[in-house]
Amino acid sequence: MPDPLLGLGWDDVRMFSYLAEAGSFRAAAVKLKLSVNTVRAKVARIEDRIGESLLQRGFNGVKLTPAGWRLRAIANSMRGAAVADGIESSAYLRRPNELRIGTSEGLGSGWLTPRLLDLQANFPDLTMAMMCDNDLEHDNSDDVDIGVVWSYPRNPNLVVAKLATLHIMPFASREYVKNFGVPSTPEELLDHRFIELASPGVRSDLLDQLVGTERPPGFLPIRTNSSLAVFWAVANGAGIAFMPTYATALVSKLVPIDLPFRLKFDIFYYYHPEARGCSVVRAGVEWLKQCFDPLDNPWFRPEFVHPREFYPHDDGVVVPLFTSLSGL
Repeated sequence: MPDPLLGLGWDDVRMFSYLAEAGSFRAAAVKLKLSVNTVRAKVARIEDRIGESLLQRGFNGVKLTPAGWRLRAIANSMRGAAVADGIESSAYLRRPNELRIGTSEGLGSGWLTPRLLDLQANFPDLTMAMMCDNDLEHDNSDDVDIGVVWSYPRNPNLVVAKLATLHIMPFASREYVKNFGVPSTPEELLDHRFIELASPGVRSDLLDQLVGTERPPGFLPIRTNSSLAVFWAVANGAGIAFMPTYATALVSKLVPIDLPFRLKFDIFYYYHPEARGCSVVRAGVEWLKQCFDPLDNPWFRPEFVHPREFYPHDDGVVVPLFTSLSGL
């Protein structure tokens, strides 16, 4: 039967390695820049998972059990492999040899993944893992090295900073506008077809506030929990949907709809304080800042910039990122 300790993630293994060396929860918490309760909770979670005690607690600190000594040996082996491979920075990552970036499904699939090779080229021996989640309320900070989130993280131990601003407004395809026209008021929106994004953390009740709850048959032909599915549905003429204004930088056939209703969200990035000195994490943060640079990307500025102003000198011609895949 395989040792359950071998299935633990590097974050847990590394934390226990520090604890074993420090000899007490308090000393380990100081070294890791975490609270004592956080370190205790992490150890309890590991012990619950493997079904064995790792430590003997006492007034003079902690002593390792046989399972604790096995885990310390595993930690030393993993850390030694990282150094031997010439990527000592990997010792600060949640998983060895892998930089894990967590964000929403829409930002990850539509904006960041097409740019991910720019980061990976600087670290050819590492895996760049884009962890996309369509649940905007899900806290996956324990599982990623860098996170991009739509609200300030709940974990007080993270290093957090504002990254950009997202502006959201309704869009349709050029084909849809040609066939059905555009609404100019919320009431007129009921005469059209609407594509709805429905997933945890998304304010679906905003549609109720905009058009009410009594809607004609056929008003909602598609409802999905995927931002990318909304994107494709709108681009292919299925209806109107609220989308980030950067959508027009991805596909040239989208048309903004000027309804008197827009949304604005600040987005934040975070990383773990113990990774401050990790060159891979630092490079990942700088890459994120470039991806969301408001000078190069006016759709991420704090103030609203209308999509028709994105390309004032080229008649709105956009080079689509997905042309080779879809012909859009």
